[in-house]
Amino acid sequence: MLMTGLGSGIDYESMIAAIVGAERAPKDNQLARQEGMNHAEKNALQEIQFTLNSFRDKVEDLNSSRELQKLKASLSNDDVLSASVDSNAVPGEYSFEVKHLAQAQRDQLFKAPSDTTFNSGNIEFVAGGKTVTVDMATLSGELKLKEETKQQEQHDKTLQKISDDLKLGLDLTDPADRLKAEAILTDDKNPDFDQARLDSYTSQQQTYQEKIDRLDLAKGGAGVTIEELQSAINNHKDNDGIKATLVRSGNDISMVLNAKETGKDNGYSITSSLTAADSSYSAPADAGKFTTYDPAVHLQDPLDATVMFGTMELTSATNKMENVIDGITLNLKAANKPGETVNVKVERDESSVNSTIKSFVEDYNKIIETVNTYTKSSEDKAAALSGNSATRSMVSRLRGVIGAEYGLSNYNTLSRLGITTNREGGTLKIDQKKLDKALEDDFDAVSKLFLGEESQTGMMDKMMLVLDDYHKNGGTYDRRIDQLEINNKQITEDREKLDSRMEAKTLSLRAYYARMDSQISQMNQTQNMLVSMLM
Repeated sequence: MLMTGLGSGIDYESMIAAIVGAERAPKDNQLARQEGMNHAEKNALQEIQFTLNSFRDKVEDLNSSRELQKLKASLSNDDVLSASVDSNAVPGEYSFEVKHLAQAQRDQLFKAPSDTTFNSGNIEFVAGGKTVTVDMATLSGELKLKEETKQQEQHDKTLQKISDDLKLGLDLTDPADRLKAEAILTDDKNPDFDQARLDSYTSQQQTYQEKIDRLDLAKGGAGVTIEELQSAINNHKDNDGIKATLVRSGNDISMVLNAKETGKDNGYSITSSLTAADSSYSAPADAGKFTTYDPAVHLQDPLDATVMFGTMELTSATNKMENVIDGITLNLKAANKPGETVNVKVERDESSVNSTIKSFVEDYNKIIETVNTYTKSSEDKAAALSGNSATRSMVSRLRGVIGAEYGLSNYNTLSRLGITTNREGGTLKIDQKKLDKALEDDFDAVSKLFLGEESQTGMMDKMMLVLDDYHKNGGTYDRRIDQLEINNKQITEDREKLDSRMEAKTLSLRAYYARMDSQISQMNQTQNMLVSMLM
């Protein structure tokens, strides 16, 4: 209930609001200030942690030999082959002669006019221990049954649609209801007859019937088409990848079998004897109109790729020869001309390593720049992490790793590679000429600086130890962020308690001033009575 002050004419609510506001303001400001500081610190820590995680990914990449010991291959003729290398390769020059490429077996089953159909015989091939047999009589029967099924399904769907469209509710399993639907479909005297519907139905049924008649060998059907035969071969349940393809030339089609994979051990054996009827065939009596295709024509042997390495013969079932020599993989494209070879030069990929080191420096600098943003205060505002001991410790540890010596070579510190620290800001800078010279003079020493060796820990291992304290779950930053979230929850609870206290204070003041207002009202009434008596 609000205080109206009717008895005294005093604005008690304004007085109560002023008293409560004055009492609330210091604590409210304190909580808001602390909450803002917590949010600012949390956001700053999360952003630094994000840059640390990106840097850690870079360090993890650098801590593998594939990044700092990259090799590249240059070829004298990349039309014949291409080459890829990894860190296991030995720098040097290698000479290869590609004698011939790997190839898959290929056979021409037949060459026939495009409208040819087959009514007897079979195709059989064995590959991967499985036998695939396609018999023309059996295939014709299977395809005929499928077409008959489709024909019946189309008939049933048409009758059901008539029942549904006309809302007749017919049960097509009931012979009487079925006859009603068929009468509507075919009887032009039926009031629900539709000529367009019948024409569409008849056209589709005729299409199915034509295929059925062609596939019905017992009644003189011409047999299966070339395309049906191709589909039967490719989709056979025992076919493990052998593909039948059609090659068209003029009015003729050749069916060609292709092995799944290249290589001499990936071939197949084949037997084929097919009888076809030409386009004018009409009945079995037309004995002169049959053509026999037997046997298949062999087009290409299954072969392994063969490459000469000096006097050594290297073979592969495919045209990709992986690790043919440690760390070197060849991708063959064509055979060499007789007496010619391809020279493959394997050497250090200094430009790639150079770019990797630059990327490392850039990611390190992002950490330092982000830290500087959140730790350096201005005249107007204190930084979110000003005086934050965890961040100071993290930067100190990173700089310790950056400035340490690794090994006893002339290139055992970053500064000797031309990578030094800017006095202002603490970021790194690169003297490119010095870095290029270091990589050229002693590549192995540079690699050992970053990666270490058996008796010496490298920079990347030490850097990982530092970063894991801040990167991993439960690390220094994770624990602090969790604590800040707990603190903010406590602030929310403190604010709720403050609200409760101030509400109680308001009610107490209202009760106090209500009594005062009542007393003043009574005094005013007494005063008015006395004044009236005196008058």
